[in-house]
Formats: sequence, structure tokens, C-alpha cells
Amino acid sequence: MTKNHLGFAGATHQTARTGHGWSKALQLAPDLYPGVGGKRLRATLLEEAYAFAGGRCAAPSLVVDAVELLHAGSLVIDDFEDESLTRRGQPALHQVIGPARAVNAGNWMYFRALELASAALDDPARSAALVGRFITVARQCHEGQAIDLATRIDEVTPRQAQVTALAISRWKTGRLASLAAWCGAQAAAGDPQTLQAVAAFGCRIGICLQMKNDVDELCELLDGSDRCDDLRNRRVTWPWAWAASELSAEQFTAWQRRLRQSEEQRAEFRPLAKDLLDATHRRAAAEINARLDRAIDRLTAASGGAREAVPLAAICDALRMAVEPTRAEALP
Repeated sequence: MTKNHLGFAGATHQTARTGHGWSKALQLAPDLYPGVGGKRLRATLLEEAYAFAGGRCAAPSLVVDAVELLHAGSLVIDDFEDESLTRRGQPALHQVIGPARAVNAGNWMYFRALELASAALDDPARSAALVGRFITVARQCHEGQAIDLATRIDEVTPRQAQVTALAISRWKTGRLASLAAWCGAQAAAGDPQTLQAVAAFGCRIGICLQMKNDVDELCELLDGSDRCDDLRNRRVTWPWAWAASELSAEQFTAWQRRLRQSEEQRAEFRPLAKDLLDATHRRAAAEINARLDRAIDRLTAASGGAREAVPLAAICDALRMAVEPTRAEALP
């Protein structure tokens, strides 16, 4: 586990500082600490970008924790805005300590992330650039979240569904993954070309991550999960964007009507989730895998093949989707 710079012990909250009013009042969930819980994809991306840019040993832990903390804060705020019940199999923070304290805790994570970033590097110029990048990305992520919150999938045209899904993914998940990769290269004192290349790579990986997350929520719903935030909130997600291109305009409109009726009648969303997956799974796998291939090809080309990109390619492999066989192909 990464050294905890918050002054808490992630597993138990029991440290000499737990008695302080501010730390006890924040009551952060253990799996929101840097180094605990989640896929840690951004931390891995940062560490591999650090090595790719010529860094020696391990990436500075303060940089890693700053990115992880910014991400954790965004999860707390997103869960509150989405009225989510759970996060990573546990009650969402606002369900445990109430909305006001959860929002306060999420905002505190943002500011603490900036503090960690400001102290992460010895060189003042690179440190200032790091903090500036954090501020810019945090603002961009909020702009992406604004689009996500303001747009309803049953109120857009098929073309708007596709454009909006890409915009949300690029400005939210894409920018945060881009920040992680850029920070790794910046910590390694990478040259401008390398910084640009890994930042673009990170953004492409982030978009693929959002695509896979959107598919995974539907899969988990069909597997018995109660989490259906995207459908309940009528979010513009990638399965809808792919359906918009696979279905006729009349069929897409009919599915939009089904979503609205399910919400109004408080019906379960599983039948619609199944139809979305059945109609788009092959398209999802093909697009995600093709985007991942292009991401690693462009990174390799940008570096002129002079740097080892295999570890970063391994991150791509972790996001790939298998194309399920058709029923006919599955028959013995």
C-alpha cells in the first residue's frame, strides 16, 4: 500500500490523529484512501509513464497519491450527484455520513490533492507546472460532469447521443487518465514530446475505460447488482451511443420511450439492459479493442520506437473485451 499522506490508517482510521476534530469529522471510507481499493489503473498508468519517460526506481509517491486522491474525491461527488447507493460494493459515502459531510469530504480531497502535488517535485518550475495541470484537469472534469448531469439520453437524437458520449468520456475519464500519464512523465523530467505523447495516450485509455465501465454496469445489473445509476438517471452512455448507430431511428426512439416508461412506472431496468447489451456487445468489443490498438500504435510512433512501450501496452490489455460468439458459433 502506498504510504498514507493523510494522517490516517486506511484500514482502521485509528492513528494518533484520529481524535482531531477535522479528521474524525471527515470520516473517509477506508477504500477511498490512496493505495486502497479500486482498480488503481491511474496509479499504474502514472508509474508506467514515469518509467517510459526515463524515470528511475519508483515514481514519487506524493504524485501517485495526489492523482489517486483527486480521483477519489471525484467519486464521492459523483456518487452524491448520481444519488448512488453503493461504491465498490460498499455504501456510498453520502449514504453513510450524509450529503453535506460527503460533499465537504470530496472537496477536501481535491484541495489535499493539490497540496500533495505542490510538494511532490523538487524543481520549482516542474512543480508549478504539475499544480497548474491539476487545476486545469479538475476544471475540465467538472465541465464534463456538467454535460453528463444536464443531458438525458431520452431527449437527444441518435447523432447527439454519439457526440455527447464522446465529449463526456473525453472531458471526465479521459482527462483524468491523461493527467495521470502526464504527471508520471513530468516527474521523470520527460521532454515536451514525451509529455504530449503520454498525455494523449492517457486520454485514449481513459475513453476506453469509460466505455468498458458503461458496459460493465449493465453486465453487473444482469448478474444481480442493484446498481443501475446510468439507466435510472437516463445518462448518455456508450451502449446507448452504439445502439444509436446500430438501430434505426424508429427503433432508437422506441427504446428511449421504454427507458422513460420504466422510470415512470418504477419498473426494473434489467430487460432494457439485456437488450442494450445484446444489440451492442460486439460493437463495444470491436471499438474498444480498436481504440486500444491505435493508442499504443500512436504512442510507439510518437516516440520513434526508441522507448519500451510494453508495460503501457499491458494496461491496454487489461481493458480489452472479448467478442462473445454467436449462438450458432457456440453450438457443438
